[in-house]
Amino acid sequence: MKCSEIMTKEIKACHPESTIKEAVQLMKKLNCGVIPVVDKNNVLQGIVTDRDIVFYTVLNDKEPELTFLSEFMTKNVITCHADDNLDTVIHKMSKSQVRRIPIVDDNHKLLGLITLGDVAVKGHEEHETFEALEHISEPGMKRY
Repeated sequence: MKCSEIMTKEIKACHPESTIKEAVQLMKKLNCGVIPVVDKNNVLQGIVTDRDIVFYTVLNDKEPELTFLSEFMTKNVITCHADDNLDTVIHKMSKSQVRRIPIVDDNHKLLGLITLGDVAVKGHEEHETFEALEHISEPGMKRY
């Protein structure tokens, strides 16, 4: 199965100069915990999670209306391509301990997003999904 078959294609994103408050408002509206960060050409620049926001804001006494996503977003994002096999996504999630992987084209433009939930519900790779969840849940450096 290819990434293009299960990825969520209608992705809302923020820009590096968006504020924490703007990102949180979008997360609330979409009922999600992750926002890709793209430039004006929709090229992926980073990713921000609700957890990133809480830790960065609270631990650094930051004001959500004055703090830009570029200050703390994860910049080295693990990605896949639309024509990659689902096994590639599962392997990358497991190895990198992430639950979400942006799907990009060859120019790094954002095309979609695959979550561990997408893999579990749509992927038909039950054993691999459970194995990935086990590795993702191990203590370590989880980012998104």
